Amino acid sequence: MPERPEGHGEVNILLSLLPDDIRHEVTGVCSPLKLALGDVLISAGAPVERVFFLSSGIASVVVVTKSGRKIEAGIVGREGFVPTGAVAGAQTNLTEIVTQAPGEALFMSIRSFDALLAQHRVFSDILVCALHVSRTQVEYTASSNATQSVTERLARWLLMCHDRVVGNHLPLTHDFLSTMLAVRRASVTDALHVLESHGFIRSERGRITIRNRETLETYAHDLYGMPEEENNRMIARFCRTTGQKPRLAT
Repeated sequence: MPERPEGHGEVNILLSLLPDDIRHEVTGVCSPLKLALGDVLISAGAPVERVFFLSSGIASVVVVTKSGRKIEAGIVGREGFVPTGAVAGAQTNLTEIVTQAPGEALFMSIRSFDALLAQHRVFSDILVCALHVSRTQVEYTASSNATQSVTERLARWLLMCHDRVVGNHLPLTHDFLSTMLAVRRASVTDALHVLESHGFIRSERGRITIRNRETLETYAHDLYGMPEEENNRMIARFCRTTGQKPRLAT
């Protein structure tokens, strides 16, 4: 499978949709941040003090139960922002936001974020669209968890990660996959062996390579693709205004 071109994950899609003058104003109050694997951007139960716009890498939205069990509810890359509750004025973030793949982000204070939302309707409209797409992804994840096998769920999740990285290599460990899928490490190992035996992926220590995306999509069935298509539909109207064509890779 050929490598996808460099530059896929360099700009946050939402910010790129803004008119030039507003985008410069928004980025002017942001600070850059390097994202390392396992970095916790926001802890569960913490006050919402910052808003993050990823330009590369992947962050996981993780539900943490009172007993301490962690279950991934969604992922976000350069197509979104976290925490999404900031748009609704939420003062506390109920989930943990943790870096799943290294990258970079811009962040701003919640005070600056609220001021920009109030001042620029287009900024608010774009983020509300992103909130809708995030909710759609969570809905499909719930359906996947309820109806699909671990191997099918893993196939879908790998595709979602692949959409958000440069190239075909995913820096993922078995332990991390186990946490994200809420299954035993042995179940992850078995599922990876199945996908590898079909020629969909190659699994190495700390890295998974997507070898045949098309057949992997077929294996994941119809619970992959609809949220991604919805994302592209929702941002299309802003693309017509700016003349740009950013989209989530599918």
